[in-house]
Parts: sequence; structure tokens; C-alpha cells
Amino acid sequence: MHAAGVIARDRRGRLALQEVDGPTLHLSQRPFSLDSPFRVASVSKMITAWGFMRLARARRLDLDGDVGAWLGAPLRHPAFPDVAITPRMLLAHTSGLRNGEDLPVAFGNGLMARLDAARAEPGYGGWFAASTETPGRYFAYSDTNFAIIAMIMENVTGVRFDIYMRETLFAPLGLDIGYNWSGVSQAKRDAAAPGARRFDGPWVTQVDAEPPPAPDIALYRAPDAAVHPVEAYRLGDNGFAFAPHGGLRLSLRDMDALAQYFSRGGDNARLLRAMVAPTWTLNAAQSNGATEKGFYARYGLGVQRPGAGARDHFFGDRSSDWHGHCGDAYGWMTGLYWNARDGRTIVYAVNGMPETARPPAVRSALSAPEEALIDLGLAHAS
Repeated sequence: MHAAGVIARDRRGRLALQEVDGPTLHLSQRPFSLDSPFRVASVSKMITAWGFMRLARARRLDLDGDVGAWLGAPLRHPAFPDVAITPRMLLAHTSGLRNGEDLPVAFGNGLMARLDAARAEPGYGGWFAASTETPGRYFAYSDTNFAIIAMIMENVTGVRFDIYMRETLFAPLGLDIGYNWSGVSQAKRDAAAPGARRFDGPWVTQVDAEPPPAPDIALYRAPDAAVHPVEAYRLGDNGFAFAPHGGLRLSLRDMDALAQYFSRGGDNARLLRAMVAPTWTLNAAQSNGATEKGFYARYGLGVQRPGAGARDHFFGDRSSDWHGHCGDAYGWMTGLYWNARDGRTIVYAVNGMPETARPPAVRSALSAPEEALIDLGLAHAS
């Protein structure tokens, strides 16, 4: 572990714990702080889902409609041409889409074109599930689902995904955060905490060693699009461009603000209830999902629902009261959760985790450092 931090709040929303430790691996060896922004990984999906669900609540799209209506072209699994893929399936990871062998599709290329080409490739190039896994029934976690979600959002709103999220959520909450650094101030970028892993002794940065200067956006560009300006991006062309699946940059203090926002509900209480309602639940007898060693047993619309299986008791005996999402990429392991029964919140981040052979937790499929941070938060916020 290279750096870690946790913030927890009690039932009344009062700060119960805030603790950080470790350097950021920045050239200055600046200590990791509550205000150091980092790539939060798949917690990004839940935030993306919130933006999408606002459109559903406003009846600008139908959760159970055929996504082709908003993509401008049909999208079906090659083995199931009669099964319409819906936004609900995308948000719940039951669409039959997978992380292709060449994921992500680079900026400058179209995602729909890549999926069309994959149909004729052996194993669909990894972009579609096996023909034994029926869309709408089988759960398998996939970043591609949220790339498609972002494309739908752009086509429905006429606004680029990163800008829509900034205007509808981040700016109203006064948060200096953004997908792939979009809209994030230079001062915030200067405090960035890069993701790191240890290789043969030394720590090696994996992401954000040098964030682009404001207002530039960190884009994974195709070789033939090296100078392709972001302003030339066509709405609905490539949902991976602004990383709705994992590219949100924010700090622990920002995560805490979002956790409080979700915990309070307020005007969005009905929206959040729809998000957290279980859409998929593991049925081991029917083999209806890929659990990833017990990590997933129940999932809503962009929201994890712990406590349904043998290895997803992240919060102990009352894990089912907790809603939220975790993240895992480039050395960062993160989590943003709130307790729907009593209002407690816990957010955490761990940097420097290896890709494999992680120290196992005691009661869950999390890693030992993650479970230790959660237990620390629970002890202070009880």
C-alpha cells in the first residue's frame, strides 16, 4: 500500500473520522491529503448512472426501450438478434456487452463501428458475451455498458457527456471535479495523486503522473487522431472518450460530499430509490452471472448492493443497508457508500495495490486494506 485515506460520517451527518497517510508519488513527494484528486475508477459508473437517471425521470428516455432508438443505429447481440438491448440492461450489466480485447476504443474512432466489426471476428473480439449468456438475464460487469450509456446521454441532450455531468451535478454542488480532468481547475490538477504500483522494487506511476494543463482533457487518442481536437468530437460517437466508466477525477473530500448528497436524497430520493432497487440478483442454481469470486451477488442501476451473497458482506452483518460503488484500476481501490437505513457514509481510497495476489480480507471478497478502512469507518461512525 502506498497511500490511503477514509472519511466517515455518523447518523446525523457529523464528521466521525477523516484520516489519510502516505505520499502521492509526485516528484515533490507531497503528502497525500483529503484534497488530492485521483482517478476514482468505477465509482464513476454510479455518478454516470445518476446523470442518466435524471433523463429517465424527466421522461426523455425509456429505461426499457430499445437503445437503438437513441443511438441512431441498432445494437443487438449477434447471437440474439431478436432481443432488444435496453438502458436498464446497460446500467445493470446484463446487456451481453463485454470489455473487448482492444478496449477502450480510442478517441477519434467510433464505438458503434467497432462493435459492428466485432460481430464477424472470432469470439466477437471479446465485445459480446458467449451465446449461452442471454441478454437481460446474465450479469457480467463491463465498462462498455457505460460507454454506450454516455453516448445515449449525448444524443438525448445534445450536450457532450463530460459537460452535461459538470453542469447538472458537479457545478451545482460546488465541486471542482470532472471526467478525464474535464473542467477541473489548474490548482486542483497541481495537487493530483497519481496511481502507482510497485514493480521489481520501485514504485511506477500508472496514471496521472502529469495531468494535462487546464483546460485540456486527458484523452486516449488513436494514432491517426493524435492532433484531433476535442472540439471536433461528434456527439454520440464514442462513449469511451471521456471515461464515464472510470475516469472521474476527484478527492476524498469530494467523495464525502457526494456520499452526503446521495445519503440525504432530497429532491432526488425517488431517483435514488430506482437506482438502488435490485435489478439483478445472483441465482447460483441457474448460473445467471459472473460473480468475480463472490464480489457481485446483487446489483441495481449503476449501484452495488452488498449483503446478498457469501462474500459480499463488505460492512458486516447489516451490509444490505449499504448502497454505493467501489473502484479498482491503475493501483487505486476506492469506495463510496451510504447507509440507507441510518444515513451513515463511508468513502475510502487505497493507492499502490497490485493487480493480482492482493492480501485477502476476512469476511468479504474485498482486499484486506479496503476492509480495514471500512472497519475503521464503522468503528468511528457507529
